[in-house]
Amino acid sequence: MRMPLVRGLLPTVLLLTTAAPAPILPAGPRYGVYLRLVDAPLGSYEQMSAAVAPAIQNVGWQLLATHDVATGGCQYKARVFVVQAPSYAAEVLKNGPRAAFAIPLRLAVFQDEQGTHLAVANPQNLARTIVGETFEGPPAQVVAQLRTMTASGFPGKPVAVQYGQMRDQGLIEKTMGIMAGGPFAGKIDPIRSTKATAAMGPREVADRIMAASKQATGRWGMHSVYRLDLPEQNAVLIGLNGDAMEWKAFGIVGPGLDETRKSFACPGIDHAAAFPVELLIVREGDQVRVLLIDEMFRMKIYFEDAGKMKFAANMQMPGSIADEIRDLVDDAY
Repeated sequence: MRMPLVRGLLPTVLLLTTAAPAPILPAGPRYGVYLRLVDAPLGSYEQMSAAVAPAIQNVGWQLLATHDVATGGCQYKARVFVVQAPSYAAEVLKNGPRAAFAIPLRLAVFQDEQGTHLAVANPQNLARTIVGETFEGPPAQVVAQLRTMTASGFPGKPVAVQYGQMRDQGLIEKTMGIMAGGPFAGKIDPIRSTKATAAMGPREVADRIMAASKQATGRWGMHSVYRLDLPEQNAVLIGLNGDAMEWKAFGIVGPGLDETRKSFACPGIDHAAAFPVELLIVREGDQVRVLLIDEMFRMKIYFEDAGKMKFAANMQMPGSIADEIRDLVDDAY
């Protein structure tokens, strides 16, 4: 099995003494990685889940996928809804096709000892990392729409609770000076590249990957969950997920920074909106490239509140996920 993250660690350490220090950015508003939108009593899980699709349709958004989350036998459930907001996607793509990693909006309905909840991977936090520090207006509009959308038609009451890692900038720093930090643009891995022809563009490559990824394989069980074609950008976004990856990640993060969740049976379920993982297939020049966010960096985006010690204890997990995705893409060719 390849170990790209371990292999890439030594050069990073050697460069620490010569690399220029990262610029100090002014602090901005603090946003959590996740935003809880609705709290409802236990027993309302199916009612809450059933309310999501009509609400999305009513605001003119597109539901790309509905996915039942793997919880490793936990008594509580979670379900993820992957959504595209067309006007938001158009604003994101003004920053180029590689910004498409910010397009998917992931809503999660999940249960815990306190009831049933609806949360979202917070676009105000994530877009600042993926698109840019000054990309503020469109994500704020999306959050406002989400707040309006969930103000009625859902069981329970609307809330606005941010959780997960709280950040006042988009730049994610390195852990212990060496691990998976830095500007997002440098954290996109080209895992496959092929010559573009009339018969082989992003759509054709995506077709092959989708065909190869219909069934869960490998340690993490990676398989396709959704596909979003972006013809104006000559690109396709594919969402991949794996049951073992989900429950392992939720088990590692545990309660995160929330001390009140320590006694919960499966506290990390509130991070359900972290997945699926995206692949971006895009034509750049005469090449069709398959791009993946560096998996250690992606884990830091969504699970940094697990803490340094848990990251250090599980350093091989992101690399093995990336290897499995590479193998899946290789099988497509």
